[in-house]
Amino acid sequence: MKFKKSIILLIVLLIFSGLPIGAVAANQDILSYHQVKDLDHDAKIDDQIVIIYQNQGGIKDLGLTTNQIEAGEKLSDQVDIIKVKDGSQVDGLVVELLKNPHVLAAQKNTYLKFASLPNDPMLAQAWQFEAIGADKTWDQVNNQESVVVAVLDTGLNSKHPDIMGKSVDGYDYVTGQTETIDVVGHGTAISGCIAAIANNEIGIAGVAGNADIKIAPYRVGGETVEDNEANLGYACAALYHAANRPEVRVINMSFAGYEVSTVLETAIAYAASMGKILVAASGNDGADPENAGKITIPSAYDNVISVGATDRDNVIGDFSQYNEMVDLCAPGVETTTLWAQDDYITESGTSLSCPVVAGAGAVLVAADATLSAAEVETILKETAIDLGEPGRDDHYGYGLIQLDQALAQVRQKEPLTLSYRTHVQNNGWQAIVNNGEVSGTVGESLRLEAIELNANGSDYDIGVRYQTHVENQGWQDFVENGGLSGTTGESLRLEAIKIELTGTEAEIFDVYYQVHVENIGWLDWAKNGEAAGTEGLGYRMEGITIELVSKGSQAPGKVERPYVKR
Repeated sequence: MKFKKSIILLIVLLIFSGLPIGAVAANQDILSYHQVKDLDHDAKIDDQIVIIYQNQGGIKDLGLTTNQIEAGEKLSDQVDIIKVKDGSQVDGLVVELLKNPHVLAAQKNTYLKFASLPNDPMLAQAWQFEAIGADKTWDQVNNQESVVVAVLDTGLNSKHPDIMGKSVDGYDYVTGQTETIDVVGHGTAISGCIAAIANNEIGIAGVAGNADIKIAPYRVGGETVEDNEANLGYACAALYHAANRPEVRVINMSFAGYEVSTVLETAIAYAASMGKILVAASGNDGADPENAGKITIPSAYDNVISVGATDRDNVIGDFSQYNEMVDLCAPGVETTTLWAQDDYITESGTSLSCPVVAGAGAVLVAADATLSAAEVETILKETAIDLGEPGRDDHYGYGLIQLDQALAQVRQKEPLTLSYRTHVQNNGWQAIVNNGEVSGTVGESLRLEAIELNANGSDYDIGVRYQTHVENQGWQDFVENGGLSGTTGESLRLEAIKIELTGTEAEIFDVYYQVHVENIGWLDWAKNGEAAGTEGLGYRMEGITIELVSKGSQAPGKVERPYVKR
C-alpha cells in the first residue's frame, strides 16, 4: 500500500507541476513486476527473454525501465521471463543483460518440440514392458520411501484410473497453479510409461511396476489441444524447481530442439549438480533430410542420458534421431500408454522411449537409494543389449536397456557413516560418535583442541579429509581418514573447521557439519568443504556435529551463517 500511495502522490505532484505524466511514467526504473503488465500466455514469445540470475537476483538488479519492458513474470528464485516493448531490441538487450553481474544466463525465449506378469489386460499391447525385462522386475522392488520422477511436459491428468494416486505436486507454469492439467495428453502418456498402476486389472503397467515411484508433473507447454511445444523459459524454471526437491531423483524431458541454448544448458548443469538423473529424448527427425544426424538439446548436454526409439524387433525407428550423443535406446515404436481422462493410445516417438529409461533409472534408485546419477547411467549402459554396429554407435548408443539385468547388478550396500572424536580441554579424547551426534561439550567453557574423522563403509570408494583453524597458528594442512587435525597438550583452541569427502563415489553424498562456538552458540550448517566456526574473534570451538546425507538432500537446518570472520 505504501508503494501505491507513493505513486498517487507522484501523480498529484506531476499534475500540479504541469509535467506530462505518461512521459515520466514510461521511464521509471523497474523495481518490481507490479510496474509492468503480466505476461500474456496466449501471445507469441518472440519478444521475450529468459533470464537466469546469479545468487537469487531479481528484476530490480537489471537496470531496466518501463520504457524498455512491457511485461514480465518471476517464475522462480532463479528464472524470470520479460517481454521487450520493441521486438527489434531483443538481441541487443540480451547482450547487455549478459554483462550484468547479477545475470548467470540470458537468451531469447523459444519453443522446444515435445518429442510373474501383472494382470493388466492391455499389457500385451504395451510390449515395451517385456522388451526391457520389466516383466521380471515389476514386483521385485519394495522401497519404503517414494522415488519421484519429475516429468517436464504438458501436465498430467491425475484422475486417469490407471495412474490415480501415483503423483505428487508439481507445477503448472501455464496457469500458475500447483495442480496441473493436461489438455494435450502428451504429459499423461509420458507419465503412464513410467508409473501406470501395475496389477490393478485395468489398462497397462508402467516400468515402475509395484515399486513406489511417483510423478511430479510440470506443465511447461501444451497450452492448447494442438500445442506440442515446450516453452524454454518454463522448462528452465521447472528444472530449477525439481532440482531443489530432495525427493525428486529423476527428471524426464521428452522434448528436443536444435538451437544453442545457454539458459537451458545452465539449468541442466544446475540439476546435474544436485545429483538428479536427467533423461531426454534424442528427437524424431532421424528420417528428415534437413535435420537427420543433427545434435539436439537437451539430450546432447553433459550428464543427460539421450534416448533413441526401437520397435518390437529391436530395430531403431527410422524417425529416431541419431548422432554421437545418443546413449541408449528403448521401446518407442507403436507402444501403448495412457491418454486423456481414461483412455489409451498406441503411438511412436522418442518421447515415449525416453520415460522408459527414466522409469528404469527410478527403479534402480528405489532398489538402492545411494546410487548416484553417474552410477545409474553406467549400470544401464553396461547391461544394455548391444544392437547395431558392435559397441556404441550413433543410432542405438550403447544398446537397448535391460532392467532385469540392471537390477541384478544393483547390490544393497552397507550404510556409509562418518565417525569422529574430539580432544577436549582437561578431558582428553572423547568417545567416538557417529552421524548427527555431538562431540565435545556445550555449556562447560571447554575448548576443542583436536579432531579425528573416519568414513566407514567398505562398499564405497569414499574417504574424508579435513583441516582446522588453530589459535595462533591459522589454518592447518588437510589430513585424511583418521588423521589428527589440531593440537594436543599445547593449550590451543580450535576455532574453525572444513570437511569434505574424497574418492570416486564422493558425489553420492553431501557432508554437513555444525559447530558450537564460545559466546555465539550453535552456528548454522556448513557443507562440503565450507568453513564452519570463527576466525579473528578469539572464540573457541566447544562442540561439533556432522551429518552425511544423500546428494541433494535437504540440509539438516539453516545454512546462512556457518562461519563468522572478523
